[in-house]
Amino acid sequence: MQEESIKKDHHHPHDHSHDHCHDHSHTHDPAQIKKIVNRLAKSIGHLESVKRMVEDGRDCTDVLIQLAAVRSEINNAGKALLKEHMAHCIVEAVEENDGEAVEKLNDVIDKFMK
Repeated sequence: MQEESIKKDHHHPHDHSHDHCHDHSHTHDPAQIKKIVNRLAKSIGHLESVKRMVEDGRDCTDVLIQLAAVRSEINNAGKALLKEHMAHCIVEAVEENDGEAVEKLNDVIDKFMK
């Protein structure tokens, strides 16, 4: 991933609306975004190995322990992304008196913490 593409609005190959902080002229810290992407890639690899454990008939308790580890990795990636969002998008929204962005943050925190 190129640093320039991180700084610009992202586009998805599938249609759905996004109501997040891309209304602001902000940039994320490319180093932090790269760390988050790397964490997610590691979690994907870990989850693939857990899938193989199930396919190979490994002990269910071992699989459950590994699933808990993957869930923890994903939660940590989400926490890092939330911190990045607050440090950039929300700080900028507050500076621009954008109360809607704070409301959206509260909604996403509720969904993330389920």
